[in-house]
Amino acid sequence: MDTKEDGENDTQSVDNPAPHTSLTPTMLNSLVISPSKSVTRSTQALSPIRKPPLGLSRGSYLENSERGSAYSRPGSFDSKIDGNLNENQDGHIRSVAVVKSSEVEFPVQFHELQSNTDLKMPPSNWLQDHSSIRLPNPTHKHADFSSFLMAHQFLDCIGEVDVISDAENIKKLLKIPYNPKAHVSMMIHRVGKTLLIDEFDIYKYLLRQSEKEWQWLRKFFFEHVLQSLAHKENVLVRPNKSRNVVQSRSLLSKFLYHSINEEENRPASPPSQPETESPVSVRRPSVLRSEVMPEPTIEDQLPQASGQAFTRNVVWNFEDLHMLIGTDLPIFGGGTHPCVSLRLRDMSKPINILTGIDYWLDNLMCNVPEVVMCYHLDGIVQKYELIKTEDLPHMSDSQFSPTLVRDVAQNILSFLNSKATKEGHTYWLFKGKDDDIVKLYDLTSLCMEGCISVDGLEEETQDENASNPFTVPVAMLFYRVAKNMRTSEDAQNKIATIRALLRNSLSLLNKNEYPKIVSSAHYMLSDLYVPQDIDPDSPVLSDCSDEDSEWSSTVSSDNEDQSDDEHSAEDHSVTLSNPSSSIKVSSLCLPHANKTQSQHYKAPPLLGTLEERCHCALNHVIEALQCLHVSNTSEREHHSSPRGQEPMCSRSHQEEEPKMARPFEPIPMPYSPLNAEKQEEKTALVVAKDKATDHRLTVSLFSQQYAVASWWDKLHVLVLRKASLVYLVMARSCFNSQRYGLALRYVRFSLHAWDGMARKLGVKECDVPVPCQALTLAGDTYYMLSKAWDEVASHIEDYNYVVSAHQDMLTLLSNILPAQECNWTIKLACDVEEALRLSSTCFEKALSSADPQTAVHLSRRLGNICNELGVMYMNQASKLCEENDIGFQAAEELWQRSAEVLNRGITNFTRVGDVTNIALLHSNTGRLLRLCAFYCVPKEGVREFSKQERHYYDQAIKEYQKALEVLKSRKKCPDIWDLVVWEFSTTLYTIASLLQDHPPVQSKPGEDHGREVMDLLTKALKHCDVKTSGARQPLYQYRAAVIYMRLAGIYHNAVRHSQGDKKTMRHLAELNYSKAAALFMQLENPIDILKVQLDQAVLIEDQMSGTTNAQITIKLHFSILQLLMDSVPALKIIMQTVAKFKRNPHGAEGDLGEPGMGSNASQGGKVHAGSPSRCKASDNNNGEEKEAQPPQAEAAMYDDDESQEKIMALLKVFEKKLQNSLMSLIKLYAQSKGSKKSSSSNSGNEVTLLKQMYSLSLNTQSLPLGPHLLTAVTAINPLFNQIRPRR
Repeated sequence: MDTKEDGENDTQSVDNPAPHTSLTPTMLNSLVISPSKSVTRSTQALSPIRKPPLGLSRGSYLENSERGSAYSRPGSFDSKIDGNLNENQDGHIRSVAVVKSSEVEFPVQFHELQSNTDLKMPPSNWLQDHSSIRLPNPTHKHADFSSFLMAHQFLDCIGEVDVISDAENIKKLLKIPYNPKAHVSMMIHRVGKTLLIDEFDIYKYLLRQSEKEWQWLRKFFFEHVLQSLAHKENVLVRPNKSRNVVQSRSLLSKFLYHSINEEENRPASPPSQPETESPVSVRRPSVLRSEVMPEPTIEDQLPQASGQAFTRNVVWNFEDLHMLIGTDLPIFGGGTHPCVSLRLRDMSKPINILTGIDYWLDNLMCNVPEVVMCYHLDGIVQKYELIKTEDLPHMSDSQFSPTLVRDVAQNILSFLNSKATKEGHTYWLFKGKDDDIVKLYDLTSLCMEGCISVDGLEEETQDENASNPFTVPVAMLFYRVAKNMRTSEDAQNKIATIRALLRNSLSLLNKNEYPKIVSSAHYMLSDLYVPQDIDPDSPVLSDCSDEDSEWSSTVSSDNEDQSDDEHSAEDHSVTLSNPSSSIKVSSLCLPHANKTQSQHYKAPPLLGTLEERCHCALNHVIEALQCLHVSNTSEREHHSSPRGQEPMCSRSHQEEEPKMARPFEPIPMPYSPLNAEKQEEKTALVVAKDKATDHRLTVSLFSQQYAVASWWDKLHVLVLRKASLVYLVMARSCFNSQRYGLALRYVRFSLHAWDGMARKLGVKECDVPVPCQALTLAGDTYYMLSKAWDEVASHIEDYNYVVSAHQDMLTLLSNILPAQECNWTIKLACDVEEALRLSSTCFEKALSSADPQTAVHLSRRLGNICNELGVMYMNQASKLCEENDIGFQAAEELWQRSAEVLNRGITNFTRVGDVTNIALLHSNTGRLLRLCAFYCVPKEGVREFSKQERHYYDQAIKEYQKALEVLKSRKKCPDIWDLVVWEFSTTLYTIASLLQDHPPVQSKPGEDHGREVMDLLTKALKHCDVKTSGARQPLYQYRAAVIYMRLAGIYHNAVRHSQGDKKTMRHLAELNYSKAAALFMQLENPIDILKVQLDQAVLIEDQMSGTTNAQITIKLHFSILQLLMDSVPALKIIMQTVAKFKRNPHGAEGDLGEPGMGSNASQGGKVHAGSPSRCKASDNNNGEEKEAQPPQAEAAMYDDDESQEKIMALLKVFEKKLQNSLMSLIKLYAQSKGSKKSSSSNSGNEVTLLKQMYSLSLNTQSLPLGPHLLTAVTAINPLFNQIRPRR
């Protein structure tokens, strides 16, 4: 008696896999069978079967005999089958099996039964669980659609193997050519490269079920498959539940339990593994690269409840085919035969081909090298026989060709790959009894046709019974495969595939029925477009395509026509227009010469710009939020409606269907505990504890874990966090493209989403830190908006324009958290000042939650904003005082604001040690104090250098000294150093000028203002670097020349008033005048040249007033003439300016340079109180006051009335000095001629030359004074040179 009747098999399912093992003989050598009960005890009983003679003709495997026509040779199907009985011996068939999981760890010890043992008597251990073997139980039912269970259990295998199925289904397909009466009905589903194959019981699902269930398939079945009643019995095959079959199964079960060696110690049971996140997922090591996403329920994952698990799940590599199969083959072992399969055979019946193929395939699938046959007669054991697996195809009366089986397998897989090409579709592989063709129907297309109304339009609502029951399980499988890939190590290389899987899942799921899964899928899709680990400050997204080209739909290479849109459809594949395809059984037996050739198409990569991908991610975020919102709304309505107001349809539905137990829900018991309050308290504590420890309901934010109450809250948190990130990336992109209005709007949405996420976390918005990057970007945007305020109109338009997608997002966010309740809001600034203040506020808020490295950059930004505000308030106050002609007190508030923000800026720069900007802000503070000193002077009354004015200047000096102390030297930052030194020198010079020109009316006893003035001028002079070349060298030269003139004036005044040593004072005055003249000559400043030369002439005249010696007087007059002759360059510059002014009297503009020694107090004050420049701390731009312009530019044009008057006055003095000196020399020479006769000839010549020179100095032609003097001095100079060598 055989356990298999005509190839009829039962299917089973898998629940709990074990770690990967490999069943090989070498692995189990440690197991030993006792000598008294070993399978090697009787050599006669275990002698191998003799191989058949080699003279058999090729293809003659089985003669027609009393076994009946059910086992006729395959050649009866209109074609001759060639086979070779020796292929397996030559190694032509390659088969390798690797165990993925196993319910048992070791093969059970085999106990050989004595002869005449009655197998009908049940053993003592019958139907008891054993840790080392899974034995068949006649009372257990087989589970349908077990491939889904295996696919969920081994998600890593999807896309790697060709087929996932029960081993019995694989054997049934491979035996089709050998069994013409075989009835095949299987469901096929494609997931990428992998095909899921399951047995489909027509009798169970189409005939026994209610007429409303599977209505569309039943209609198609009766109208097309059952074409006539004569063929009905060929299709409607019922399960064989005859008495003989039941007795055979019971006898086999008792035999296997008899064969267990109970004397050997049982190995310890494997430790129970903790429950994984999915009830059907296998525990595997992986690194979760993202948040744990929700899992679908078991009812949604599987078409029906699972039954008994498979003993082992094996990856079987059969030639070029890779299959994940589940098998329940009992494996025994011990001694020299550590791995054998055990079979029970009735000696009265020979082994047929179908049984031989069963035995052979079972051993190949489990890597079992041998099979032990136990023969019995009417349940009485007769003998044992040991047969090697490679000898099974050559047994007498059951010979078959392994090559033919291989060809059948390859042809069937090639047929399915070429026809079942649509992912998400359900295909039905069908063959009736005695049919010579196998048909494949696309049930999904048929289901769509069944939902078409009479007028040809698709109905909006589909009947639940008309839907495909496999749609949801397939969609859930797509979802879980994508979720598994997303958490794998090589997820980055599978992004396009993950997107295709999630899209397929969403296309099959109803968001109203499965909102949790749909929203999770949308979230994962958004994460593909914009990953969570992207840096919003520098968003870079690469084009993501799959390196694995074997994923996605498969098309046979035999057909060349392909659809560009579907990438997996072809002209001959099963489609909506062609919902069926077929293949002859005889075609399955044709040799498959080449490896199965197929074309694999990659999923389209993620392309597009950053903005396009952000919009795609945002659309998925909106879909997820809408799904969650609708689900929450429906749930609230369901809880709020009383039971009496339930819909009539649901009530009638409950009346029609009786109350039955559900497979995964416990039956509620009608009782209440006695201590209800304590029980509730205990339950609450347990729930709180579970909530705190459930890592699946936690969200990571800023390296902190936040617990949420449910999956709905977690999905809300994840989706809102993604929305905040996407908007932040979009804001950064707009900021980089200078669209500041859009950037502000996106930052507002980002912060709104973040606050909504905090609300869903169940904590206060202030308890969750606002993202530093969003606030930093807002601050930068406000700052740049202040710089581009001329274009503010376009930015306001961008800020206020909201497209439909963003409007939907705003509505969803308002449902979660109204905008008025947000912890932080963004608004548009009204003016530049408000933009800068908002920028400062954003930076300060961001600084409170920034990490140390980011805090450095934020402090710099905040210091820069403070500097901008300080300078702006400074300019506003100065402008207010100048234009409105109001006093210092009216703008006092602006002065104070400027000082406060500048001090804040210094504090921020000090925090990060930014020496350059600290010095710059000290310099700007000094400028502010100088302006305060200038505007605090009363406009009425006697002008004096007041105490308040002195106080401000002293504070300014301290600020400049602090700046210089911070910089220490010019090496670190020469630009800032030069600026501070110049400002410091200007301040010292201004104080000295005011003290000199407007000394205080009331002085303290002992105060020497003259000495203080000289000290201040000397300090100012030390800070004038006239030797270092550069842009500031002319400024330093001019300032030094002016200081020399003031010092010379002080010494000149001391000479006049006989203060100190007269000779020393005169010498110092001459020295300073000469230095000033040399610098003015280099700068080509005509007015100042004339001034210094004439002042020196006055000094010489003062010296002549106290001299009676004629020779000394003559010498001094020649010195005056020499000074006047040296003024020729100044006269030339004046003439050029006059000529230019005449050509363009209205086109030239210019300002006079800094006044010289004779400058009044107001001029001196204005020199140092001009409008300060807007010095930027970020780029260190050095602005200057008006007096700081290059002297060449100031001296280039003297075309205003005041300058012309000064020039005319100086020229008149110049002419007078020239003529007076010549006339005095003529008189002196005339006197000396009368007294010294010996030199009368030389004196006469000199007098003649002097007279000529004097006549040239006279303006006899009435020329303008300037040209006249230039002509006269030019003509006098050669004559003067003739006299000078003699002197």
